[in-house]
Amino acid sequence: MTSKDLLPRNRTRTGWSSFAWQVGIYAAYFAQFMKSRLAYRMDFLIDTLAVSFSILIQMAVLTTLFSKVKALEGWSFPQVLFIYGFSLVPLGLFNLISVNLYRFSDQYIIQGKMDRVLLRPVGTLTQVLCESFNVSGLNEILLGTGVMIYAGRELGLQPGVGHLLGLLVLAPAAALVYAGVFLAITSVAFWYEDRMGLAPPVYNLIRFSRYPITIYSMPVRVFLTFVLPFGWVAFYPATWFLGSPGFSRVALLTPVVGLIVFSGAVLIWKRGLTRYASTGS
Repeated sequence: MTSKDLLPRNRTRTGWSSFAWQVGIYAAYFAQFMKSRLAYRMDFLIDTLAVSFSILIQMAVLTTLFSKVKALEGWSFPQVLFIYGFSLVPLGLFNLISVNLYRFSDQYIIQGKMDRVLLRPVGTLTQVLCESFNVSGLNEILLGTGVMIYAGRELGLQPGVGHLLGLLVLAPAAALVYAGVFLAITSVAFWYEDRMGLAPPVYNLIRFSRYPITIYSMPVRVFLTFVLPFGWVAFYPATWFLGSPGFSRVALLTPVVGLIVFSGAVLIWKRGLTRYASTGS
């Protein structure tokens, strides 16, 4: 049995009606997940505190570094801190829905969970993304926002409606870059059934995006801009708020980059679906 045999054939809803219907389903997914997580409140609290503590440790290391070095390739501590804070917001948005991408090969391909996904009249990708959530992503969003506010005050930035709108556009667009990169990596599982996958080592490279890209050598800059585009998840969009000459206009390309990366990953996903064969279990 192939994926084509499992795909639902009768879909009567179209256009905005279908979109609203599916959004309602995804909201129900999230509501049920939160109910199950809050059933074990102590576990939820410990997980939340662990993520917050990890981020605070990283910020402490950054603060210690700048207690010895007043500037990093021309970037002051508040500027680097702002970029770091911004990086947490799209990362938090991505982490909310990224849980199943890391275990996709094992649970959906090797164990055959993908059969159930294909039998439902809801998009396969959104089912995989929304069947489980990582609520610790909310911590990263809140902490990142707090860090940006603090760093912005140190820099004398005057937040306004334009900054809020910029954040509402640039942060989700940067999150699309994350989603596109890891979705493309996840889709490789349709060809190669690897339990671990490429996601863990690539995820470790995210930390390079939390600092000004100009501190790296030219080959690294090119790599983080065009090959593994993590430069677009923090540095480039953050410079729009900082008003950095030469970069603030480039930052406006972030939504375009996000759409291109994510759309390309979706195409790889759809191509991979045609290669999926049921486990028969």
